[in-house]
Amino acid sequence: MTPFLYAIAAGLVMATGSIVEKLGLTTVQPYAGLFVRTGAVLLFLGISLAPLRGYADWSGFTPSAIIFLALGGLLAGLIAHFLYWQSLKATSPDYVVPIMVGANQVGVILLSLGILRARVSLGQVSGIALIILGIACVQLLKPR
Repeated sequence: MTPFLYAIAAGLVMATGSIVEKLGLTTVQPYAGLFVRTGAVLLFLGISLAPLRGYADWSGFTPSAIIFLALGGLLAGLIAHFLYWQSLKATSPDYVVPIMVGANQVGVILLSLGILRARVSLGQVSGIALIILGIACVQLLKPR
């Protein structure tokens, strides 16, 4: 599968997850829900370790890789997800997700510039402008 198709598939799975999570958050507070979510992930990882061991090549681990992966998990899997669920509990996925994804894209490009020293194309700059415009439209034109 190409990176493009992986990205499309991930987006569709995340969209489905957003709808399912909204249903789960009707009676649960976001921070408490994170414990259930994390427990389910840990359980699945434990059960899948044997049949999917071919996907778990442990040879590339270095101390810095472990630190960066753990930090990414805390940032994306805990803090960002908590903030996302706080927003999702208060409103609908069709409002929250476009803003979150747009902010994510702008953040990735800007942080890639500063941290990874990535080159930014005119298309990416144009994309950032369109994303910011899109976020403004979603915010300004949301149903009251």
